[in-house]
Amino acid sequence: MKRGVGEIPTPSRKPRVSAKGLGAAALNWQVWVLALIALYAWLFVRFGLREGVIGFDFEGTLWNPAQAILDGLSPYPAPVVTEVEVGNPALYPPLLMLVVAPLTVLPWPIGLALWTAVLGTAVAATLYILDVRDVRCYLVALASLPTVSGLVFGNGTLLLVPLVALAWRWREHWLRSGVVVGVAIAAKLFLWPLLFWLLATRRYRAFGAAASATGAGLIVPWALIGFAGFSAYPDLLRVAEEVYAVHSYSVATMLGALGTDTQLASRSALALGVVLTAVAFYAGRRAADSTSLSLAVLAAVLGSPIVWPYYFALLLVPVAIARPRFSVLWASLGLFYVAELQPRSEFDAGATCCRPESVPLHVWLFNNSPSGLWPALAYAALAAALMALTVRAMLRARAAS
Repeated sequence: MKRGVGEIPTPSRKPRVSAKGLGAAALNWQVWVLALIALYAWLFVRFGLREGVIGFDFEGTLWNPAQAILDGLSPYPAPVVTEVEVGNPALYPPLLMLVVAPLTVLPWPIGLALWTAVLGTAVAATLYILDVRDVRCYLVALASLPTVSGLVFGNGTLLLVPLVALAWRWREHWLRSGVVVGVAIAAKLFLWPLLFWLLATRRYRAFGAAASATGAGLIVPWALIGFAGFSAYPDLLRVAEEVYAVHSYSVATMLGALGTDTQLASRSALALGVVLTAVAFYAGRRAADSTSLSLAVLAAVLGSPIVWPYYFALLLVPVAIARPRFSVLWASLGLFYVAELQPRSEFDAGATCCRPESVPLHVWLFNNSPSGLWPALAYAALAAALMALTVRAMLRARAAS
């Protein structure tokens, strides 16, 4: 039909999906970030399968010690280098060993599968506890290198992450917050700076509860195993620092790569932790509660003489507090894969002559190679930058409220 004179032309209907819209969706940076993080997570898991390190930490640090406890034996190795340099010695206080003991009645594959599921659930629970409901945050948290490395090796550090989250969630309930802080410290001693977060924010009853829970979490489990290894425990930690401090991802590793004596390098890492704890204490006294917690977590990680990638999973707590929805801060967690890819000195192939059969080749070579300056520096710099951005977001939110 011809259009009459004076009639208004009917505009043509535009397609709902245009080429331009498809291009914009394809170039969405969030999609690319999530895809890249997922890809590197898969590559890391495949690496773990190829190198035979799946569950390696879980077996040496918790499974075998728990079995020894049930058999009436000491779970700890002798405090000598030859007993500690296996790559996964039993170094934790006995609390987590007793937690794992019921799993040891199961076949190893089933026990490992359940333990891995528990660790993954712990990370997801951390975000839920802190009111994060954005599925993108969960994807990044579970696929980030700190979490994936903890899942691959089966390391119990991931269980501490929701405890820190609960300490924040229950911060106005002195008994609950104090107990979870104490349990976390009793499980792994490097979380001691959290005590000073409670003290700085004038949560004196929570501080007392945390100190009491720490003592009980150490003494009671040790009493249950007849104080096996108790007197030699300080010497065991000292030998572990000699073996691993300059072969991990710590400040001590960086200093060791620069030629610093191992003992001095370890003390320097601890000194940095004390300085950061003091800054956290100052922030707490200035009523910057979340900032104080963030700095205390950073102090715990960077102040430890021995640091492994899964330690950095603790940073999920401050990030979730500052940004409960997906943002550049969450996306930045993917940079830990970049830190891991930094160059390090060649492995000493000659060291394979003394490798125990139970130790994977990659682990043995890693612990017998020169200190990796660049990966350790990249990890520390990224952690410091993430916490700086997190604290900035927290202070801005505080100023706006």
